[in-house]
Amino acid sequence: MAGLLIGAFSIAGIASCATAGPYNPSNLAPAQLAQVQQICHSVIGIPVGIGLSTDCVANLSGSAAALIQARTHGVALDEARRTCLGKGLAAGDPALPVCELSSTSDHGAPAADAAAVQIDISGLTPPAKSYFNASFDEVRRREQMACARLGYDPINGSFAKCVTSLDSALFASQHVMQ
Repeated sequence: MAGLLIGAFSIAGIASCATAGPYNPSNLAPAQLAQVQQICHSVIGIPVGIGLSTDCVANLSGSAAALIQARTHGVALDEARRTCLGKGLAAGDPALPVCELSSTSDHGAPAADAAAVQIDISGLTPPAKSYFNASFDEVRRREQMACARLGYDPINGSFAKCVTSLDSALFASQHVMQ
């Protein structure tokens, strides 16, 4: 009886794994997740199906989700600024930032709009060398290109944060402490 019960749970476990969707740690829209996966393969040069690929997707998915949140919050702050300026406050007035923050907190956090991030995958082809055969400088350039393709602007500090985060995640994936 116990063997039958264990067998039933094993089959149920296998069935639930078979119906699970793709690894999507940041709950991106399916199209965006596919685009992130394509960036890991075609920009970074990581073969599909290895742990490093999963770590790349997890990191870039998080960066895409952070960009969605930042842009959504930025839109809310822009609206709050217009409202506060409409009340007669002027740029440089110390009451303006207080009004802006009060206006955004009064309305609650805006819902993140996944469409706010347009991921550029146009013209992607796998690089001539795989990630494992690329020089340090080439890997760094690929990491920068991956973040740029997500929509990060190289002039902003968030771009450097995206690149550093990706670099750290890929390094940690290859240098697991034992």
